[in-house]
Amino acid sequence: MNRAIYLDGEGMRLMRPGYFTARVRQFHECERAFCHELLRSTTYRLIIEVGCSCYRLIGVKNDDCDYLGIDINPPRARRLKEDKGAVVRCEANKFFKRRRLVGEIMRRYDGRVLCILPFNFLGTMDHPMEFLTVMCQTPFDLALSLFSTSETATAARLEYYDRCGINVQAVERTDDCVRLDCSNGFQALAFDPCVLTSRISAFGFRLNEAMYFDICNFLHFSNQRV
Repeated sequence: MNRAIYLDGEGMRLMRPGYFTARVRQFHECERAFCHELLRSTTYRLIIEVGCSCYRLIGVKNDDCDYLGIDINPPRARRLKEDKGAVVRCEANKFFKRRRLVGEIMRRYDGRVLCILPFNFLGTMDHPMEFLTVMCQTPFDLALSLFSTSETATAARLEYYDRCGINVQAVERTDDCVRLDCSNGFQALAFDPCVLTSRISAFGFRLNEAMYFDICNFLHFSNQRV
């Protein structure tokens, strides 16, 4: 259901800057700062941004690092040669299940690959925990940007979805997440970072860095199985 909505008008508005509220822009600013600092302190040769929209995070990478975006509704310009960037049209689940391709990417970039799930991407997947399991079976390092489960963050999400024309009918809070149930069938989750850390660590990842804010949280994991 979420996939269909992202390909429709309401989903398109979710990634248009004109619909961003002040607190969504704050999320993006914190995300860019986190990624910028992360990529200055590591030596990744390829950044994979899942749900990249229009090369949203390409500006945070180092000049000698390549960029690959994955999106079901990609921009018209599929290549930015000067910025060493490209975008492929593909569902994230299908991309990361292609084991031969994943292995070739690791060989080409000497294993120095970071996969970024930006701007609460995980929380808008149709089956987020199933997708996370697929992701954690790849050899890539992993970075996640998440909405917080705080009341402030929930209010920010409600304001954002209202501006995008998405009517939230219910807010459900559990020990694991805060879920927004919308009238059009869209569901958006904000996960507790401790829950995600525990789940991801079980696949052999180590939490290297975390930043927590009232609106958003950021996690960076290294894959210890490689």
